[in-house]
Amino acid sequence: MTATDAVTGQRRPGPRPRRLLRRLLVWLTVLAVLAVAVFLGGGGWYFAGQINADALQVRHVDGEFELRVVSAGSGQVVLSSRDREALDLLTAGSTYGLLWQDGYGQLTGPAQRRPGGAVVRDLTVLDGDRPAAGSAARLDRDAFPDDPRLALGADTPDESDTPQVREVRIPSVGGTFPAWLAEQRDAADGAGRTWAVLVHGKGGTRAEMYRMMRTTVAAGLPSLDVTYRNDQGLRRDGTGRYRFGRTEWRELAAAVHYATSHGATDVVLVGASMGGAIVASYLERTPDAPVVGAVLDAPMLDFGATVDYGAARTPLPVLGNVPGPLTWTAKRTATLRYGVDWKAVDYLDDSSWLTVPALVWHGTDDGTVPLSTSRRLAEAHPDLVALEIVDGATHVGSWNTDPGRYADTLDDFLHRVSTPPS
Repeated sequence: MTATDAVTGQRRPGPRPRRLLRRLLVWLTVLAVLAVAVFLGGGGWYFAGQINADALQVRHVDGEFELRVVSAGSGQVVLSSRDREALDLLTAGSTYGLLWQDGYGQLTGPAQRRPGGAVVRDLTVLDGDRPAAGSAARLDRDAFPDDPRLALGADTPDESDTPQVREVRIPSVGGTFPAWLAEQRDAADGAGRTWAVLVHGKGGTRAEMYRMMRTTVAAGLPSLDVTYRNDQGLRRDGTGRYRFGRTEWRELAAAVHYATSHGATDVVLVGASMGGAIVASYLERTPDAPVVGAVLDAPMLDFGATVDYGAARTPLPVLGNVPGPLTWTAKRTATLRYGVDWKAVDYLDDSSWLTVPALVWHGTDDGTVPLSTSRRLAEAHPDLVALEIVDGATHVGSWNTDPGRYADTLDDFLHRVSTPPS
């Protein structure tokens, strides 16, 4: 529609085109908002499912045999693989376990690359016979065989110096949980001294803690390597999901009670990954606990920050990685679908639970738990926390990167905080 100018008599455009443009812009805005809502809603639902599958759901999956033994002999093994991550770990020169069908060994020393991509490493066989050429094998971060007697007795030439190990049963809410109790042979009853209580991470086993346990036992601390709900073969949580300390702390409380009931004057708590969250949850709920120190290795002290970190490292077509608003939506959706209380599993928002000296380890190449969370704990408690940052170490891999530094630093810490035998 047009109008006639009263002075010139010429026709001029009416308001309709401008109204149409405004309506078009409104509709485009509405469509854009709907598109974003669909993207966030659908994407949030999908990634909430990923949070459940990758972090919450109880799963126990053995690693793949991604290596092939080219040859073995004279204290060395030649390994090849098409798996880039496995090759990177091999060539880094870190200390790792090597598992094959009929045995277990430990890889140490520097790596040598051969033409064609094979890698030469020093190999100490700890169980079984050395691997045959062509055998399938896999790396094991735990670095020692499942049998604690073999793990704690490795490198001990005199059998009389090997720690005594027995399995004990610890009653807790809803069940009884097995634990390894190891101590020096001249400390038969463990009375009148500090004990160590060790807590492995999500989906792991007690073998994860053998690296630390070798030092706690050698330092004279009777050591309990414990289990908790949702561990393989044990009682499942009613939800079938990990709770990141909210429920698992009860098994740690039972283990501490066991220690003090069997002569411990106090305890040092050692937690790896989610085991660190369990330690934090226990201390948060038990301010009068008989704890004189804590050792935390790559502790998952803020589950929400861990999810954010993982999302930021997850590639997405076009977008590059999972954007922050989508992660936020996924976390809110996970609360609705799975009951995740993000505040309850953030032990850094209020870290007043830490009142004792703590030795904290974290690797710069940790792809699971952000190093920033351990820094936050250290910054909040500069008088209590000694933060050991290990260059190049992966998740709970600080010991593997530098076993000597790890053992010496841990030993010094234990002697500083523990009660000597009476």
